[in-house]
Amino acid sequence: MPAPCYLCGKESVVDGLCIDCYRKEYPLVELPDRLEMTVCKRCGAVKIPGGWKQLPITVVEPDDVRQHQLKILLDSAISQTIKTYEVGYTSVVARDRVINVTIDVYGSSHVQVPKKSEVHEVEVRVNYGICNSCSSLSGGYYEAILQIRADNRPVTEREEDQISEIVEHMTIQEHPKDVHAFVSGISRDKYGIDFWIGSEHLCRKIADEIQSQFLASRKENYKLVGQEKGGRDKFRVTIMLRLPQYTVGDFIIVVGRPCQVDAMGKSGLTCYDLKDRSQFTVHQKSSKWQTIQFMAPSSSKRRFMILSRAYGQPVQLMDSESFEMIEMDSEIINDSYQAGDTIEVIFFDEFGHLPVSR
Repeated sequence: MPAPCYLCGKESVVDGLCIDCYRKEYPLVELPDRLEMTVCKRCGAVKIPGGWKQLPITVVEPDDVRQHQLKILLDSAISQTIKTYEVGYTSVVARDRVINVTIDVYGSSHVQVPKKSEVHEVEVRVNYGICNSCSSLSGGYYEAILQIRADNRPVTEREEDQISEIVEHMTIQEHPKDVHAFVSGISRDKYGIDFWIGSEHLCRKIADEIQSQFLASRKENYKLVGQEKGGRDKFRVTIMLRLPQYTVGDFIIVVGRPCQVDAMGKSGLTCYDLKDRSQFTVHQKSSKWQTIQFMAPSSSKRRFMILSRAYGQPVQLMDSESFEMIEMDSEIINDSYQAGDTIEVIFFDEFGHLPVSR
């Protein structure tokens, strides 16, 4: 027969205690009646033992912000023997910056003790401060500079928009994991765009992505800026990415063939052969890559009207602006284009006039 509970005399179940006494001695969670919560007034991060914890990137609504802040605080404060609990707050007294929180817990603190529910009331007092990340950002802190340039041409507005989107997306992704994952400055001039980035690790990740997507060349420079606490030299890195002279829509020569750039990205350069009207991809590691030459920008195209087209005869065309008349081999013009249609044409000394419209 089991020994009696040493507290109340009932039949003991676990460690000399009955179920009721065991639950009183070992609650599911242990939590003080009052907690202090310090939040960053700029980004909403919560200060917990060990540093500041950032909010998830998906949090945008004010109610969600407060709910996540409370969850961060309580996760840090709760001494728990189980992991199943729900958190919800019942009221906010803005004048006194006080939140009354009701915590509902369900589970068991021992396999021999049936599951039960517990309700804890906690008063949370909110204080405001500035987290390390926002403090560094406001001070213009940066560990690396990312420079974007283009070969023998300015960086286009379209490229700037795409690159800025990459920087923004990757910074948001990294910020919860890296307190210095921010952009402290951006500058634009006739040469390109520069980003001052708080985290060297983030700068390298962004540079890798842009280099891959835009098939850019890369150079890195280091500048001594001081010493760390241990006496080691501290360097600041500048990563310069140079975009190719050509971009989507421009014209290049590949293995002696006139082509138009259809797309560029991680899989390589997708080209359209202007002579045989075929499409192919060139990879950076292939032998074809070394043969690429820039011919002309997309703006070099001219519009022509087809005046006549007859079987076995050259196609006659007229420039829509200068009214210049030219003839072109009918085999290189798509059969769908007939007299009266307008097509785009580009001229090269070594290849003559070539149709761009497909």
